[in-house]
Amino acid sequence: MLNLSELENVHTDIETVHEVVQCLKARIDGFYIGIHILKNREGNYFYELSHCYRGADNAGPSVAMENPFTTVDEAARGALQSATMCYRRTDEGGSWLRNDSFVQ
Repeated sequence: MLNLSELENVHTDIETVHEVVQCLKARIDGFYIGIHILKNREGNYFYELSHCYRGADNAGPSVAMENPFTTVDEAARGALQSATMCYRRTDEGGSWLRNDSFVQ
Protein backbone atom coordinates (compact mmCIF):
# COMPACT_ATOMS: atom_id res chain seq x y z
CA MET A 1 0.00 0.00 0.00
CA LEU A 2 1.34 3.41 -0.94
CA ASN A 3 2.08 6.00 1.71
CA LEU A 4 0.65 9.06 -0.06
CA SER A 5 1.70 11.44 2.74
CA GLU A 6 5.29 10.32 2.36
CA LEU A 7 5.16 10.71 -1.42
CA GLU A 8 3.81 14.25 -1.07
CA ASN A 9 6.97 15.11 0.89
CA VAL A 10 9.39 14.00 -1.84
CA HIS A 11 9.66 17.64 -3.00
CA THR A 12 8.36 20.91 -1.57
CA ASP A 13 6.50 21.77 -4.78
CA ILE A 14 4.39 18.59 -4.73
CA GLU A 15 0.97 19.69 -3.54
CA THR A 16 -0.84 16.37 -3.46
CA VAL A 17 -0.62 12.78 -4.67
CA HIS A 18 -3.67 10.64 -5.38
CA GLU A 19 -3.73 6.94 -6.17
CA VAL A 20 -5.78 5.86 -9.19
CA VAL A 21 -7.62 2.79 -7.91
CA GLN A 22 -10.05 2.16 -10.78
CA CYS A 23 -10.41 3.24 -14.40
CA LEU A 24 -13.84 2.98 -16.04
CA LYS A 25 -15.28 3.78 -19.43
CA ALA A 26 -18.95 4.62 -19.84
CA ARG A 27 -20.90 4.92 -23.07
CA ILE A 28 -23.68 7.51 -22.89
CA ASP A 29 -25.88 7.61 -25.99
CA GLY A 30 -22.95 6.56 -28.20
CA PHE A 31 -20.35 8.86 -26.58
CA TYR A 32 -17.57 7.40 -24.44
CA ILE A 33 -16.32 9.12 -21.31
CA GLY A 34 -13.48 8.05 -19.06
CA ILE A 35 -13.79 7.86 -15.30
CA HIS A 36 -10.96 7.66 -12.81
CA ILE A 37 -11.69 6.67 -9.24
CA LEU A 38 -8.93 8.02 -7.01
CA LYS A 39 -8.00 7.76 -3.34
CA ASN A 40 -6.47 10.53 -1.27
CA ARG A 41 -4.18 10.28 1.74
CA GLU A 42 -7.15 10.40 4.12
CA GLY A 43 -8.53 7.24 2.49
CA ASN A 44 -11.49 8.93 0.79
CA TYR A 45 -12.42 8.08 -2.78
CA PHE A 46 -13.38 10.58 -5.45
CA TYR A 47 -13.72 10.72 -9.23
CA GLU A 48 -12.50 12.61 -12.26
CA LEU A 49 -14.39 12.64 -15.56
CA SER A 50 -12.83 12.93 -19.02
CA HIS A 51 -15.79 15.00 -20.28
CA CYS A 52 -18.77 16.93 -19.01
CA TYR A 53 -21.97 17.78 -20.85
CA ARG A 54 -22.97 21.35 -21.60
CA GLY A 55 -26.52 21.79 -22.81
CA ALA A 56 -27.59 24.08 -25.64
CA ASP A 57 -29.01 26.45 -23.03
CA ASN A 58 -25.49 26.59 -21.50
CA ALA A 59 -26.70 24.51 -18.59
CA GLY A 60 -23.71 22.61 -17.41
CA PRO A 61 -22.68 20.65 -14.40
CA SER A 62 -21.69 22.51 -11.31
CA VAL A 63 -18.09 21.51 -11.02
CA ALA A 64 -17.63 19.81 -7.70
CA MET A 65 -14.31 20.77 -6.18
CA GLU A 66 -14.61 17.86 -3.77
CA ASN A 67 -16.66 14.74 -4.14
CA PRO A 68 -15.54 12.47 -1.30
CA PHE A 69 -16.98 8.99 -0.95
CA THR A 70 -16.23 6.17 1.48
CA THR A 71 -16.21 3.36 -1.11
CA VAL A 72 -15.16 2.83 -4.71
CA ASP A 73 -18.74 1.82 -5.62
CA GLU A 74 -20.16 5.07 -4.21
CA ALA A 75 -17.57 7.09 -6.14
CA ALA A 76 -18.40 5.25 -9.39
CA ARG A 77 -22.13 5.89 -8.92
CA GLY A 78 -21.42 9.54 -8.12
CA ALA A 79 -19.34 9.86 -11.28
CA LEU A 80 -22.09 8.43 -13.48
CA GLN A 81 -24.72 10.61 -11.85
CA SER A 82 -22.54 13.67 -12.35
CA ALA A 83 -21.85 12.79 -16.00
CA THR A 84 -25.54 12.41 -16.80
CA MET A 85 -26.92 15.18 -14.57
CA CYS A 86 -27.35 17.74 -17.38
CA TYR A 87 -27.50 15.32 -20.32
CA ARG A 88 -30.70 15.24 -22.34
CA ARG A 89 -30.91 13.05 -25.42
CA THR A 90 -33.23 15.53 -27.14
CA ASP A 91 -30.93 18.51 -26.47
CA GLU A 92 -30.05 19.92 -29.89
CA GLY A 93 -26.88 21.96 -29.74
CA GLY A 94 -25.51 20.48 -26.54
CA SER A 95 -22.03 18.96 -26.52
CA TRP A 96 -19.55 17.00 -24.47
CA LEU A 97 -16.63 19.15 -23.31
CA ARG A 98 -13.23 17.62 -22.70
CA ASN A 99 -11.68 17.95 -19.25
CA ASP A 100 -8.11 18.98 -20.09
CA SER A 101 -6.83 17.93 -16.65
CA PHE A 102 -7.97 14.33 -17.18
CA VAL A 103 -4.87 12.25 -17.92
CA GLN A 104 -5.42 8.91 -19.60
